[in-house]
Amino acid sequence: MTDTKKIKTVRKFHDLLNEGKLDEAHELLAEDLSAHTTAHIAAGAPPMSKAEVLESHQGIHQELEAKTTITDAKEVDGSVIVVGKSTFNHDTIKEVPFKATYEFIGNQIGKVHFETDPNHKVKSFSL
Repeated sequence: MTDTKKIKTVRKFHDLLNEGKLDEAHELLAEDLSAHTTAHIAAGAPPMSKAEVLESHQGIHQELEAKTTITDAKEVDGSVIVVGKSTFNHDTIKEVPFKATYEFIGNQIGKVHFETDPNHKVKSFSL
């Protein structure tokens, strides 16, 4: 199955992050981005802005040498749902599976809901 334009955008976003091209990756995000993670939701924190997401990515990629692999992706009702894993250069956390939903504003990623298991017991997610 051929990836849709939106799936290609999400894959490009993660490829650019993996290559350390954070500024280029963040050009794919809408200015009024709203990002939710499992940790933010559990803490009752508000969604992260585009600037906060960039700051977070800078820290994660510089300190933990994070790399993301998307294992499956599909477009459903205009949103892109992906499953994959992030790997880290860290003493105790080496791999974290995730499931993420990306909603779009035009051609840019406008909203992200990123799910992980905070206890790192889930070995994988499925679509």
